[in-house]
Amino acid sequence: MKTRRVLQPRVAGFRLMLWALLAISISLGMDGQVRGESLEPIRIASAFSATGPLSTQNVWSFSVVRLAARTVNSQGGVLGRPIELIELDTQSTPLGARQAALEAVRAGVTAVIGPSFSSQAMAMGPVLQEAGIPMIGTNTTAPAVTRIGEYVFRASFTDESQAMAMANFAHDHLKARTVAVLHIVDDLYSEGLSSVFVELFTALGGKSVLQLPYLLSDTDFSRQISMIKEADPDLVFLPGHARDSGMILKQARAMGLAVPFLGGDGWSALEAYPHLTPDWGDVYYASHWHSARDTEPSRAFQRILAQEFGEDASMVLISARANDFDALGLVADAIRRAGSADPKAVRDALAMTVKYPGVTGEISFQDSRDPLKPVYILRITQDAIEHVTSVEPKL
Repeated sequence: MKTRRVLQPRVAGFRLMLWALLAISISLGMDGQVRGESLEPIRIASAFSATGPLSTQNVWSFSVVRLAARTVNSQGGVLGRPIELIELDTQSTPLGARQAALEAVRAGVTAVIGPSFSSQAMAMGPVLQEAGIPMIGTNTTAPAVTRIGEYVFRASFTDESQAMAMANFAHDHLKARTVAVLHIVDDLYSEGLSSVFVELFTALGGKSVLQLPYLLSDTDFSRQISMIKEADPDLVFLPGHARDSGMILKQARAMGLAVPFLGGDGWSALEAYPHLTPDWGDVYYASHWHSARDTEPSRAFQRILAQEFGEDASMVLISARANDFDALGLVADAIRRAGSADPKAVRDALAMTVKYPGVTGEISFQDSRDPLKPVYILRITQDAIEHVTSVEPKL
């Protein structure tokens, strides 16, 4: 497999066993070589943050998409043609993401995998929509992302889906009736998710007693925590990212705020460090996948990561990476069903996807190009990330 890279993460050598490859051949939708088909590579862009503050979360996304492409190529490629990855740096900003989309257009790719963040997807989407190149955002949960146009898809559930799962979990499982909300200022993901959660929680009979903003760059949250303690809610909803949420949890417990915390999928990077996590008490969040999912694609994914990354596998084995893997598999499956690498044909095939057997679950697209897939509710403990419950989609 040929790969052009902006920045290549350092990973262990490729050591996939044949049995592992065969185990996921169905989920990746492999085909043998088609008679008369050109052996020219099928170019697919992989667009994530290789530089900037978000690069520490995205460096493994490049690795997992690369691993998925290698797996496809080890099975003979798609339509007898190998996949060639074009790795592009979104530079952790919407402007950088737009530039990456323009570079993908110039490279003449069939499809784009990524980005991970909704704000970057909102910048990439219009460029690729105009160029007629399908894009699959991997963890772009903001509802507005796929509303850009018919060429913009996502491998993740939406904020509406996870907010519904979390609101019901807060009300029915945690028995919360009042909630305080902490959200990031001017963050599309955080503000959007908090708004939908409050709306749905209120509809269940709950009440939002406090909604407080903070900056992503903040490090001292004592003022907000003091206000929450005074309001005395049953639950704190914190739709943040791993770094800020971790600091807030640490400071909240140190200040004696003992109520349960509930977060969104932005917490997923915390999954790589359960052994470093202190005892934060009742702490839950929504996730795209958990290693306890007992399906062959899920088991095979874990085997492949363990063999590829060895001791570093724990850094990769988090829910967001499963979406990265599934996104490449969805594109390969669409190319196979379309019988062509033409972007328009691939887009049409993607839109017709029904029950694709992915790592994260069976994936079906709706007219909105949002997948129907499970939402996992996980609990952070001092020793592990525990699966509490799953909310299955309804076709």
